[in-house]
Amino acid sequence: MTTMPDEGHLTAADLRRLVPEALRRPAQEGARLVALHWLEQLSDARARWQPSGRRVAETLEPRDAAPVPDAADPANRTEAETLHRARVALRRLRAVLREHARALDGAVDRRTLRALRALGRATNAVRDADVQRSWLDAEMEQLPADARNEAVHLRAILDQRASRSSAAVTRAFERHFDPISDRLYARLSTYLLLHRVGLPSTPTPFARHLATRVERASARLRRDLASVTGVHSREAMHRVRIRLKRQRAMLAPFAKSRPALGAWYDLATRGQDLLGAVRDADLLAELALTSKLPALHRALGDVALGHYEAFTLDWCRRVDLVLTSVERAVVELRRDSAPVTDAGVPLEIERKYLLTRVPPAAAAVPPTLIEQGWLPGNALRERLRRSTHPDGTVTCWRNVKLGPAQARVEIDEGTSRELFDAMWPLTAAARVRKQRHVVRDAAYAWEIDVFLDRDLVLAEVELSGLDDRPSLPDWLAPYVVRDVTGEPAYFNAVLAHAERTPR
Repeated sequence: MTTMPDEGHLTAADLRRLVPEALRRPAQEGARLVALHWLEQLSDARARWQPSGRRVAETLEPRDAAPVPDAADPANRTEAETLHRARVALRRLRAVLREHARALDGAVDRRTLRALRALGRATNAVRDADVQRSWLDAEMEQLPADARNEAVHLRAILDQRASRSSAAVTRAFERHFDPISDRLYARLSTYLLLHRVGLPSTPTPFARHLATRVERASARLRRDLASVTGVHSREAMHRVRIRLKRQRAMLAPFAKSRPALGAWYDLATRGQDLLGAVRDADLLAELALTSKLPALHRALGDVALGHYEAFTLDWCRRVDLVLTSVERAVVELRRDSAPVTDAGVPLEIERKYLLTRVPPAAAAVPPTLIEQGWLPGNALRERLRRSTHPDGTVTCWRNVKLGPAQARVEIDEGTSRELFDAMWPLTAAARVRKQRHVVRDAAYAWEIDVFLDRDLVLAEVELSGLDDRPSLPDWLAPYVVRDVTGEPAYFNAVLAHAERTPR
């Protein structure tokens, strides 16, 4: 059993310290830290929620008219801001619980999920009214004269709805959130970590789990964007908007510290804002229609169309650029998920495949010349490696590997060319020369090694955990003979031999 540092609730300060480290922690813990982060934000907003019109609204009979709140009143502004923070935290908490359900492995039961969903529904009316009132205030002067007059009437209708809805939010907190908050904190604060006896402890890092969730969304996002064919494609636009919300909820705690994650987060924010503007204009247009305000209904339809056209220009017509941003975020997360032992020592976990020849997709990639040599030794053999890249740059490394092929301790250290040249003659009895073509496919980098002193082509892919099993890409699969990961005959140290012409 792995337990969080404190037997009680983690404080906001604890979470500020721990969340930035979540990507490197086991997936079960990283998912819980992010969920706890949003739960703490929601709890803080709940504690601050004091709707200014609560007492008056609760004493009104259903037939009475609610007092119209003054938007300029600081108390009303504070109420709106607090509810906005609560809604953001609630929406992101629900998204994290949904997207990380596997890593949370049963920590959240259906009763809790139902309660959070009910709380979300209760806050929708207030949110919609606040957004719609803000939109009318900002855009009133831009509307045609006849629509502007009707907008004043619609503004009064929204004011009356907002006052009664605030009391409903308070009741929803009391009914749906207060009874579950302590239990949810407790259940998110512990988890079980299974370990396979006899193998290094290499739990899947949260970064790897998060990369998988982000990557899976890209294919669905492409499909949903293709379904957005007009301003009336409401279901497709709703799916895209919800997908972007979930992406932002997962990435928000790391967007400022990881450039590629931040770039995708910002792009998703712009897309969500445009789709939200379409939705808000649509809802207002429907309300105007039911309120018999035809001029305003027409004007709002034009507004929705304008936001839709902006979205299609930035997203539907540039879908490849959008998905490139997603792929870069996935690659950055994969880099963050390099496995380590319990002591923090780096591990190399890879799969190796024997190929019939170089796949055309790999041959099209300019190769790097790799020269490797092993210093004499039995229990410990140090490897030197010199890489000459396509642009002419040269890098030199020293390396030691220990352990089984499936998961080896690997320690790399860069070295100067002078030290490399001084040590290189000591490797004359055990060297390998090969060309490496690197093909990036989704979140993986497939290394195709063409040996220069024999008829041998191997493919390698580095993984982030023992349970990571990527499918062979279509461009590679036809050329694979078999998986040779555990076969000593294909270890580089075994393949090494004395060069006829020492360098």
